Amino acid sequence: MTHFIAYLLAAAITVPPLATWIYFLIVRKFIRKRRNAFLHTVQTTAVFYIVSVIIMLQIILQQAVIGYMIGFLAVLFMLIVFMHYKYRGEIVFKHIWRMFLRICFLMFAPLYVLLLVAGIIVTFIRQ
Repeated sequence: MTHFIAYLLAAAITVPPLATWIYFLIVRKFIRKRRNAFLHTVQTTAVFYIVSVIIMLQIILQQAVIGYMIGFLAVLFMLIVFMHYKYRGEIVFKHIWRMFLRICFLMFAPLYVLLLVAGIIVTFIRQ
């Protein structure tokens, strides 16, 4: 059973768009509103895109980038906290966390596609 879960996680990290689509189909059965199901899917699968982009950057650049990525995500989170406090006057971490995951999805999904194309090009150039 643990091997099956490991294979599912590996597949979700390797191909996040497929994982997003499958997860949306599953969530759509339980959440009736399409918009809410989509937002839940985006918030949940954003982590797969982040991990996938980190791995792809390490492969393409042949250098560890996880420290830079953690720093970038921390600064992004602090910026969201600051903006949320400025506009709402109070800090609600549930809302901030949701906004953070949505922004990460919007940033890392296109970056995943760009790195996929760049990885293919770099692979052909190196051979």
